[in-house]
Amino acid sequence: MKLTPARTLASTIGLALLTSAHLAAAHECTMADAAGKYGYTSSGTIVTPAVGPFTAVGHVTLSESGTISGAQTTSIAGNLVEETIQATFTVNPDCTGSATVHVYHGTTLARTSVINLVWDIHENEFRAIFLTAGTNISILGRKMSDE
Repeated sequence: MKLTPARTLASTIGLALLTSAHLAAAHECTMADAAGKYGYTSSGTIVTPAVGPFTAVGHVTLSESGTISGAQTTSIAGNLVEETIQATFTVNPDCTGSATVHVYHGTTLARTSVINLVWDIHENEFRAIFLTAGTNISILGRKMSDE
């Protein structure tokens, strides 16, 4: 079989794709890589009890030691409230994780939620879902800065 410029190019591209796929598959997520400042939005519904729509926008800082701190503006059925957040989180090598989130109104604990998370392969973005019964709420967060 004669190597033509088109076949050489196709072979080179194929090899590059296989190499990048192998490198992507070998990536493992870590607490250190997930650490940083994120901006996020949450949206969904509190179904039981029938409260209604839930939306939040905020920012959090994830530390390498597994803590989260931040603040958000939340709308629950159209009622706005400023909240602060303290949490702990884990990151698994497969880029999944979980967090236990404590939400405060001033110094008063308003609620505690458990969420499951998944990070993209570069740990610049995460998605999450609340595991609280009676809720249908998801979160999308994106790293705000590279430190």
